[in-house]
Amino acid sequence: MKGCLHIVRGSEKKLTLPGPSVQIKNDGTIWYEGNPLLGIDDPAVKARVVILIKAHKYSAIPAEYYTRLGDNPNGLWAGNDAAWSNHPVKIVADHKAIEQSAQAAKMVSIHLSSRGWGDYSSLTWHGDITRPDSEILAECRKALASANDVDQPNQSDNELIGKIISARTQWAGKPAREAEEIRYRESLKINGCCPKCGTWCYGDCSAN
Repeated sequence: MKGCLHIVRGSEKKLTLPGPSVQIKNDGTIWYEGNPLLGIDDPAVKARVVILIKAHKYSAIPAEYYTRLGDNPNGLWAGNDAAWSNHPVKIVADHKAIEQSAQAAKMVSIHLSSRGWGDYSSLTWHGDITRPDSEILAECRKALASANDVDQPNQSDNELIGKIISARTQWAGKPAREAEEIRYRESLKINGCCPKCGTWCYGDCSAN
């Protein structure tokens, strides 16, 4: 078959098999690399069936253990790329991935203070920059109070709020900066010459 074969049990995707290695026989059963694709939960039953497979006694395997496209009595669902693209499990997974990506895009680090002369790294706040200033301020204050060897522990609320606002402004302007970078690179492709080094590098050079 073309594309891939996708296998789902319940609400969990179990396998993705490369289509060229999958064979669908005339009776609709699915075989992978010369062996039938079976759905068996019981370890004892699975052990007995493995013996039958090794002996190539496929006709002795109960029909309900075999897998065909769609839903099966063995609890498995099998489908090609097109069917998988509309499967509820994939739709839910896609929504979760979009939500996680959106949440990750809100995460920002704010430098609060340097720390000592030892092996301490700088003190930073990391979190969702779209939260209220008051919540972020409280967490910054807690971090300053609890960290070791902080160089600037007594910053005013105005100083910290200023850092929060600056970080949020930088975060909010990121899409526009990225869009401008894309437009700039596209213009280089059109013009064919990098203004930095004067060659056809499309802006990927390290020239200053």
